[in-house]
Amino acid sequence: MILKSKGATVDILAGANLVGNAVLVSVINTNTVPALIANSNGNDIWIAAGERVVIQKEFDETLIATAPDAGAPTEVFATPVAYLA
Repeated sequence: MILKSKGATVDILAGANLVGNAVLVSVINTNTVPALIANSNGNDIWIAAGERVVIQKEFDETLIATAPDAGAPTEVFATPVAYLA
C-alpha cells in the first residue's frame, strides 16, 4: 500500500480533530494497550497496540481516541492521507 501524506499529523488522544478535513486518515496507536477511536458520526473502532489502520470518514467528521483505562495510552497519531496503490 502506498500512502501520500496530505497534511500535518495530530495527536487525537489530545482531543477531537477534523484531521485536516481529510476523508482518508492513517491512524497509529503507538501504545502497549488498545485504543478506542470514536468518529463523530457515532461509529467506533478499536485499534490494537502498535497497529496502524486507514479510516475513511467524511471531511466534516472528527476523530478522537480514548483509553480503556485512565492514563494507559499516551499518543494516538492521525495523518490525512491519499491512497495511491
